[in-house]
Amino acid sequence: MITDVKEAVKKKEAGDMNALKNENGRSAWILIMIYLAVWVLGVLVFWLVTPDDAGILFSLAYFWIMLPVATFVVSFFIGRNNYRGKFKWLAVIGFGVMYMLGEYATFSMANNIEFNKVNVPEFPMILYGAIISLAGMGIGFLVSSGKNKE
Repeated sequence: MITDVKEAVKKKEAGDMNALKNENGRSAWILIMIYLAVWVLGVLVFWLVTPDDAGILFSLAYFWIMLPVATFVVSFFIGRNNYRGKFKWLAVIGFGVMYMLGEYATFSMANNIEFNKVNVPEFPMILYGAIISLAGMGIGFLVSSGKNKE
């Protein structure tokens, strides 16, 4: 009978861990979906709402405020909550690529259409997005490490 109780406790703990893993996985996907929504919203605003003479205002709002803040905040939570363990650091590359694609889907594509040519993406922009993501993830990781020590 005591053995049955111990086994039941072990099963319950294992179930709790599985539930926690599912919840963490769901939270990570929600963060990624929020980031993608911000990214898509920016591209849609560029193509559907931004007048021709407001490109600089859009650039300031999207590439210098909205997208970097979204990248930093989502990366911070990924680092703080340790989503995907040591593989979380690979997300930095993904955020960098998305930053580059944001520029390519807006200004570069408008230039491609206007001048009937194909520009290659600005690959150095990957580095800019990755640096922002790395800063957010690193700070989140440090905050998480500080909480664990207390």
